[in-house]
Amino acid sequence: MPNLKHGEPLQGRDLISLAQKLARDAEKHAILSASLASQADRLMVAGLRQLELKQADEAKPRRRAVA
Repeated sequence: MPNLKHGEPLQGRDLISLAQKLARDAEKHAILSASLASQADRLMVAGLRQLELKQADEAKPRRRAVA
């Protein structure tokens, strides 16, 4: 994007360049957001599995020692 003086209105090519930059930035953020959401899903599943295993272990009857 060319250097512009403060307050100078953007011209057609400048507007197109700015729009393209914003579109690229939005795409990068969307990819990052999707990646973070996927990571959060994996962590949630891992946490739920650990809780299920813990509950299953606590629900098992304990053997008593025979003296």
